[in-house]
Amino acid sequence: MKRLNYFELVGITIAAIVVASFCRWKYNSDWFEVSGFITGVIAVYLTAKEHITSWPVGIVNVLIYAYVFYVAKLYADTTLQFMFLGLSIHGWLSWARGGEQSTELKISRLKPIHWGYVLAILAVGTAVYKPIIEHFKGASPFWDSLLMVASVTAQVLLNRKILETWVLWILIDIAYIPLYLSRQLYPTTILYVIFLALAIGGLVQWIKNYQKLGDHVLEVSPDLSNYPR
Repeated sequence: MKRLNYFELVGITIAAIVVASFCRWKYNSDWFEVSGFITGVIAVYLTAKEHITSWPVGIVNVLIYAYVFYVAKLYADTTLQFMFLGLSIHGWLSWARGGEQSTELKISRLKPIHWGYVLAILAVGTAVYKPIIEHFKGASPFWDSLLMVASVTAQVLLNRKILETWVLWILIDIAYIPLYLSRQLYPTTILYVIFLALAIGGLVQWIKNYQKLGDHVLEVSPDLSNYPR
């Protein structure tokens, strides 16, 4: 398990509480969104640091936001949180014993050709999910669906500690900011601005950590033989 700088963690937590408290005062945000804000910042910070405690904190975060998004009628994002719940449990196990001989999982890379698979998944997933969101009269069906599929894809890559997950998260965060702003979810909008900064930091940190490991490109296979059981 990676060692944490606890002074840095305390600083991040205090900063998140201060910003969340400002949003509570300024925008009269409910306590669920404020709590989601705080746990979200902490979870992404821990993920950027490759620390396994990011998973239990993240599980609390997705449960909170399932309620927040349901109230905002962002139904794709609501269902996304429950997908994240299952993926977070898997990711927790994967990071703990998903490496060789049930050791801690190491950072790996995708080959350039695999980005074609990612784009195909985004296109097909959005085409399937968009009519469902439209049927339930959800807000922003196309963007809600596209970002839901992209987030699930990024989470799967994160579960395997694939470095390119941060590239996807950066693009997702950029797109989510105007979407949440349009739904007047101001604390969540600010949260995603912070997520964007943390994702950029996470990409830089993981590149450094990967370079220390040496070249170890992940061979993507259609089976799940490299997943923990």
